[in-house]
Amino acid sequence: MDITTLLSPERIACKPDISSKKRAFEYLAEMLALNQSTLSADAVFDALINREKLGSTTIGNGVAIPHACMSVTQPCGALLLVEDGVKMDAPDKKPVQLFMAILVPPNQAPDYSELITQLTSTLIQKTLIEEICSYCDSEAMLDHFIMLFTPSNHPLEGALAA
Repeated sequence: MDITTLLSPERIACKPDISSKKRAFEYLAEMLALNQSTLSADAVFDALINREKLGSTTIGNGVAIPHACMSVTQPCGALLLVEDGVKMDAPDKKPVQLFMAILVPPNQAPDYSELITQLTSTLIQKTLIEEICSYCDSEAMLDHFIMLFTPSNHPLEGALAA
């Protein structure tokens, strides 16, 4: 599964006025439900919240990766950047500024855990998060993510080859 195919400009929101975890998850659900004829935003919200109840999806450094398996034909993602951050149960107690939500079909769950690992290992980098948080345009943010997750540009690629 390739992170660069999960996002589109209409599923990226930069710095909207969101101050609660519930509202952040509602916003993510609305974006994930876009162009999904079989899903409602309410169903996506419920799936994300139910997964969150199993354990926090925050990884630290102001990042959360909410995710769920649902009846979607293709995996999809939504990226939400919140200016002041949202209080969540983060291991480092920092408010979450960057939410990368993912929906995958149940039959692709093994691929999805590999993707979560890749996202976590990349997005945990503090300088990278500061750079991402400086964007306020969805197109520019998408371009940055494509560049970031293209295998030849991936920050861990050199380390893994060495």
